[in-house]
Amino acid sequence: MPNVKKIKDLRHSVHVSPAPYPAVRLLCFVIPGILAGVNLSFSVEGWLLLCAISLVALAAGMLYEKVRSKAPFPLFFTVISYALFVFFSFAAYSDYQLNYVPRDGLVPFSGKNVLLYGRIADRPNFSKTGVGWIMEVEELFENGRTFKLHDRAKIFMRSTGSPDIKIAYGQMVRVKGKLDLVAEASNRGEFDPRKAARMKQLLVQLYCAGPWQVQHEGEVRLNVFERFIVQPVYDYINRSLGELLPPGEERKLSAGVLTGERESMSEEVFEAFKITGTAHILAVSGLNVGLLALVIQICLQRFKVTTAGRWLSFALFCFILLVYCYVTGNSPSVKRAAFMSLVFIGGETLGRKSYPVNSLALADFLILLFDPFDLLNPGFLMTNGAVLAILLVYPRFVDSSPSPSPKGGGLLRSTARFLLSGIMITIASIIGVSPVIAYYFGTFSVISILANIPVVLFSTLLMYALVPMLLLNLVSGYAASFFAATSFFLAELTLRSALWFSQLPFASITLRPDGTEVWLYYALLAALLFFGYRKAWGKVAVSLLLGLNLLFWYSFVLRPRPLSPDMVTVNLGRNLATLFSSGSETVQIDAGRAVRDQKRIAQQFDEYGVTAPQAVIQFYTPDSLIAKVPARHHLLQESTKLVLPSIIIVRPEEKVLKLWSRKRSLLIVSGTSRLKEEELYKADIAILWVYRFGAKQQQQITSWLNYARPKRCILVPGSFLPRAHLALMQRFARGCPGVEVRSKRGQVVVP
Repeated sequence: MPNVKKIKDLRHSVHVSPAPYPAVRLLCFVIPGILAGVNLSFSVEGWLLLCAISLVALAAGMLYEKVRSKAPFPLFFTVISYALFVFFSFAAYSDYQLNYVPRDGLVPFSGKNVLLYGRIADRPNFSKTGVGWIMEVEELFENGRTFKLHDRAKIFMRSTGSPDIKIAYGQMVRVKGKLDLVAEASNRGEFDPRKAARMKQLLVQLYCAGPWQVQHEGEVRLNVFERFIVQPVYDYINRSLGELLPPGEERKLSAGVLTGERESMSEEVFEAFKITGTAHILAVSGLNVGLLALVIQICLQRFKVTTAGRWLSFALFCFILLVYCYVTGNSPSVKRAAFMSLVFIGGETLGRKSYPVNSLALADFLILLFDPFDLLNPGFLMTNGAVLAILLVYPRFVDSSPSPSPKGGGLLRSTARFLLSGIMITIASIIGVSPVIAYYFGTFSVISILANIPVVLFSTLLMYALVPMLLLNLVSGYAASFFAATSFFLAELTLRSALWFSQLPFASITLRPDGTEVWLYYALLAALLFFGYRKAWGKVAVSLLLGLNLLFWYSFVLRPRPLSPDMVTVNLGRNLATLFSSGSETVQIDAGRAVRDQKRIAQQFDEYGVTAPQAVIQFYTPDSLIAKVPARHHLLQESTKLVLPSIIIVRPEEKVLKLWSRKRSLLIVSGTSRLKEEELYKADIAILWVYRFGAKQQQQITSWLNYARPKRCILVPGSFLPRAHLALMQRFARGCPGVEVRSKRGQVVVP
C-alpha cells in the first residue's frame, strides 16, 4: 500500500509506466532507424552486417536467459541487442527502399521518346490540365527494340476537360511520350517532387501529349477481391452520387467526404478549406472511419450476445473496413484509423483492455512496416499529432472544466455540453497539429477553432446522411432522394461556412518555424502533460517558463538567419520573377501570370532573408497583377523611371530594364536584337531572354559580351525555342565564362 495519509492523495497519485505500451516502446527504435537509413551516408551492406551482429547477440542473450538466468526480467544485454536489431533492421530497410534501383529499370532511358506497356497501379488523379497515374511498367519500346522491365513510372497525360479515353485502376495500357527523371523543386523550400517520388520508389516520369497517345491493350488486371467487390462498390457510390445529387461543388464535396476524391474541386473552394484549417474533412481519415465503425457497431450489436456472435461481428467489421479502405484508395490516414479500430474492437472481442495510445502506436508500426517513408509524409505526422493531442490533451481539458450537470438537464444543457466538448476537441487537435502545418506549409489558421465547429458538425451530419442514402438507393431511389436532399443541404452549409470564415480578415497568418522550434514545442508539450498528469503543478510552471525561454531565445537570438543575396530568381514555370536587393531595400521584377504566383514569390523572401519589396516592376506580367502586389511603389508598363533611396530603375525602351544599387547593377533584356553597345547596356548581372539561337543571335550575344563584360549572364530560353537551338545555346554557354542557361528547376543566386 502506498504511503499516503488520505484516500484523496491515493486517487491523485498517478504512476506513469511504459508497461502497457509495448507498441510505443517498439516505435522508439523503429522511428530512429528509419531516420538513420534515410539521412546517414551508410551502405545497406553495412546496415545488414550490423543487423546480423545484433541478431546473433540477441539470440545469445536469449539462450543464456533460457539456460542459466532465472531473473523475472530480460537481461540488460538482451534488451540492448533487441533494440539495436530493430534499429538496424529498419535502417537497412529504408536505405534499400530509398537508394537502390532495379537493374532492369527505366532510368537508362530517361531523356528519350519511348512507348511503355504496363498496368495502371493506382487511382488516376484528374485535374483541369490532364490525368496523372502511377504505372507498373512491363515492356518498353524504343527505336524498334523491345525491353522487358520491372519498374514503376509516373505518367501525366495532358487533356483539357473530360478525356476521350477512359483511364481507370487496373487497366493495361500503352503510353507514348518522353521519359525524364522526376523534376526537383523549382525554388528553395517548395515541394520537392523528386524527393516525394523517391519515397514511392519512383524515379522517372513520362509526359504524354494527349489521349491519342494512350491505347488500351489487354484485359483489366484486378484480383478477385478488387474485381467483384471493391470495383462494384466504388462504381455504385459514384453512380449514386451522380443520380441523386445535382452537379456542382456540393456533389464534389460529398465525393470527397465519402471516397477522398477532391481533385475536381475548384481551387477557390479548396483554398477556403485550407485557410480555415478545415481541409482535413476533404481527406478520408479517422473521422470518416470512426463514423463508419460506429454505424457498423450499432448494426451488429445484437450479434454480440454469444462468443460466436462476437467473433462473427468482428469478422464482418474487418471485412467492411477492408472494403472501405480499398474503395478510398488505401491512404495512410484511412489505414491508420482502420488499424486502430481493429485493435479496439479486437481487444473487446478477446475481452482484453486496449490502451488508445498503444493502439495508435501499433497502427503506426504496421503502416511503417509496409512503407517506412510514411514517417516523412506530412499527412502521417499531422494525423498522429491530432490524434495524440485528442487522446492526451483533451482529457486534461475535461478534468479542468466545471463538473458536468446531472444526467439529463434538458435539451439546452445537452447541446451546451456537446458544443463545449466539440470546442475542446478542436483546441486539442490544433495544439497537436499546428506546428506540423506551420513547418510544412508556412501558415497558421487563426480562426480554425471557430471554423471547425460548424464545418466539422455539418460534414459529420453529411456523412450520416450519405450512408443511408447509399443503402436505400439499393431498393428505392425515391426513398433515397429524401436523404439526398438532406445531404445536398448539409454540403451547401459546409461550403458556405468554410467560404464565409475564409473571407474574414487575418483568417490565416504566415508562420514558418524550423525543425528545432518544432522539437522544442513538442518537448515542452510532453513535459507539461507528464507533470500535469502527476499533479506536479510546480514542475508544470517551471517547465512552461523554461520552454518559453528556450523558444524565445532560439527564435529571436540563436536561430541562424539566411544571408540576404544581391539577386535571386524565382521560377514560376515558364515565367520568371527576379528579386534585386541593395541590402536595405528590395525590388521585385514581375509577379507571374496568376495571383497565386505571388505566394510563391513571397515565400522566397522568407527563405533567403530578403526584405519585403519596396517596389514592383513590370516586365512581362500584366499591369493588373503588378498593381495587386503589396508594395509602396509600382512601376507599370508605361512608366520609365523610379528612384528609391538605394536603388534606381530605368526603362530605356520596351522590354529593357536597368537597375543600379550601391553594390550591383542589373540589366534585363528581351530579345537579342535589343542589345546595344552603349554604356546604359553595361551591367554586372545580365538576364537575356532568347527566342531563337541561330548564327545571327549568337553573333549579337558574342559582340555584346565582348563589349559589356558582365560578371554573370543568364540566358533564358523562350517558350517556343526549338530543341536544336536550346542545345546550341547550352553548348555556347559552356564555352563562355560567366554565361549560363536558366533552368526551370534551379534558381540563380548572386550573393
